[in-house]
Amino acid sequence: MNTLSNIPKIVSIEFQKARHKHFPLLFLTALLLDYAYLFYGIKSSSEPWLNIFYAIPLINTLVLSVLMAVIASQSVDMEHKGAMWNLLPTLESRASIYLGKLFFGFITLVLFCTFQIGMILLGGKVLGFTGDIPSYIVPVLFFSELIGGMILYQLQCMLSLLFASQFAALSIAFGGTLAGLFLAFISTDMWTPWSVFLSLSPIGMDYDRASRLMSLSLRSIPISDILLSLLYLIGTFLLGLLLFTSAEQGEALFSLHRQKVSRSLHSSLSPEFIKLKRNPIWIPFLLIPLISALIGTVNFVQNQGVLQYTWEDLWTQQSLFLGMFFLAPLIGILCSLLWRMEHQGSNWNLILTITSPGKLIRDKWFTATLLSTLCMIWISFIYLLSGKILGLPGAVPAIFWMRILSAVLSIAAITALQSILSMFFHSFALPIALAFLGSLVGLTLTVKGAYYALPYSTLIYGMGSTSITGELNFPILLLSCAFYIFAALGIGILYLKKSDVRTHV
Repeated sequence: MNTLSNIPKIVSIEFQKARHKHFPLLFLTALLLDYAYLFYGIKSSSEPWLNIFYAIPLINTLVLSVLMAVIASQSVDMEHKGAMWNLLPTLESRASIYLGKLFFGFITLVLFCTFQIGMILLGGKVLGFTGDIPSYIVPVLFFSELIGGMILYQLQCMLSLLFASQFAALSIAFGGTLAGLFLAFISTDMWTPWSVFLSLSPIGMDYDRASRLMSLSLRSIPISDILLSLLYLIGTFLLGLLLFTSAEQGEALFSLHRQKVSRSLHSSLSPEFIKLKRNPIWIPFLLIPLISALIGTVNFVQNQGVLQYTWEDLWTQQSLFLGMFFLAPLIGILCSLLWRMEHQGSNWNLILTITSPGKLIRDKWFTATLLSTLCMIWISFIYLLSGKILGLPGAVPAIFWMRILSAVLSIAAITALQSILSMFFHSFALPIALAFLGSLVGLTLTVKGAYYALPYSTLIYGMGSTSITGELNFPILLLSCAFYIFAALGIGILYLKKSDVRTHV
């Protein structure tokens, strides 16, 4: 009983923590992204309400999944700093702490779903949408989004508890989101927790391959999907409760805390590489491109009625969502990890006594750029290998190599910008959320022809994920990337030289 009575106080504390982690800005940005996507290009004809309601689960598979991962990471990350895990159980029970975090996520989800549907209904009326809305669609959508979001929030809380370094939890989140987004275009089956949104949608889509026409209609949600979603919901809740109440949070289950010291104080590796030496950062950089390639290849093979059996179309399927949405946040995870140690304890006060601001920033930028470039080489290798396995006719388009070079230059610009953002913000997850937002804004800029405006848009444009043989203005791309590299690094160095860096425990 005492556990339940303390929950309101803990929820209040969670909101206070979130306020200082730019929670209102993240919440509002996610709503605006939803609204912009749902109403972009919508006409007041051709069943606009069905189109809007069908698109809600699709966009939430992307936006709401990322929002829940970021909020869960921020909620749990503070407890990993200092001796908080040893201190908190002396003040409140671990069950209270866990339930307080879940209620915080639940309230956030209720507010998000309420504002989202309210904005949609208001926007539809303003735009003059015709036709009646079936009375049961709105509550079904509301509860399906609530259930799907809560499943992901509970899952991410568990992952954030297990890994003291939040890069692992957020990497899994982006990998799952990528898989859920790809699978949404193949099947509505609930293959993963990230597939719940579309599986519980009351709107179904039928695609006629012969005429290439898509039709929408009301559908009954299968009982099996409802039961599976409840299994996900209850399972993640109970497993999370078990971990929060029985595990020794002072020691991560995957030995990320119990790191062995180096055999020697001297190493041929630079300090930044030593930091990453015992962190499995290579796992997301290997797995996320591999997941994208595998699902893209399956989609390529199964849709030969729409796609051509060419190297060009294989590239679009393998790299489309990776270049548009997930590669930049993956780089953001790496940059946040590189700056995490400086934001802990009194490390800021120590590090600037033994190195110069210029060297510190350059080393982090070089490390992030090198590892991200290796990821781009891995993406290219998967593409070439899968093309050979599939026996694609002809040779790889010559422009492909220019696309890879353009992507590497864009990556260097993104690592410079993300590194400075990770230096400015003490939150591990916020720069990653900004990278995801930058990818969405970059996609819009690329569509409008302003690909040079941001490094995120030059990446989408340079990779040629939508058309590898399309236009490539390399000189403009090079100038844009050079500008952002020198500007970001220059601002960072000037900031460290002129400002008194504050340390947050």
